[in-house]
Amino acid sequence: MGEFSAGKSTLIKLFLGEHPLPIKITATRLPPVLISHGEEAAYAVGHDGVETCIDIDEIEQVRLEETRLIRLYKPCDTLEICDLIDMPGISDPSMSSDVWMSVMDEVDSVVWCTQATQAWRQSEAATWQQISERTNGENYLLVTQVDKFHSERDLDRVMTRVRKETQGLFSRTFPISITEAIAAGEDETKWRASGAADFINDLVENLMTASALSYTEPAECPQEDSSKEARASTVEPAALSTDKNGNDVGRGSCVAEQTTSVVPKRVRVLTQMRGRTERPTKARVATG
Repeated sequence: MGEFSAGKSTLIKLFLGEHPLPIKITATRLPPVLISHGEEAAYAVGHDGVETCIDIDEIEQVRLEETRLIRLYKPCDTLEICDLIDMPGISDPSMSSDVWMSVMDEVDSVVWCTQATQAWRQSEAATWQQISERTNGENYLLVTQVDKFHSERDLDRVMTRVRKETQGLFSRTFPISITEAIAAGEDETKWRASGAADFINDLVENLMTASALSYTEPAECPQEDSSKEARASTVEPAALSTDKNGNDVGRGSCVAEQTTSVVPKRVRVLTQMRGRTERPTKARVATG
């Protein structure tokens, strides 16, 4: 989530390895777009919950006032560990906040994008105050487009201010140049210099932990390492709404590790997000 031009569409490209919508319509006024793993398909979901199959190339014809959200399905490794919800920009005066607020109940965690040169404006703070309690608390703040700064001193000054003003509002805050991260490819030095390495590693660790868990009655939760278990149980990609097998996992539920290894999938996802030839391909993470 975030205001316009904060980098959310580019972030979606980093997650998926490509833009999920045709380039010509990525700037079109659309309702929230929920992206899940599956065979390529697109549906318009009305306010009555009825889903209508649509042609992805004609998605701009979706009527905003009649559509609660758009559901896209794509065969992508990243979407095996989380659903993504691409939210509209929050600062459009011609679009009521009801358009995206009605979808907040679908959200477990938020990746909030704020543009570095005007980071954390009052309008962002006001909107975040409205919605933060609807998430499980495992939310990220990305200070994007940091490549626009001419010196480390300028970046440090902004990050110090932002961290002070948002203290206690986000679980983690990262400076990042998403365009440089995408351009880095297999160059590990450039990947780390972009700021993406720390953010993606932390996010994927949370999501992989969540996708490796299954529901267990709270009374059976192990007592040791309880803080880590509590954190893991609230993330499916940020918080768990369902596990990877589609089982319902409520917030606050305790979960136990499955025996399946998660390392190979983590490698695949990280590979895709780094833009390599072998693309990386579930919780719900909202970006905007």
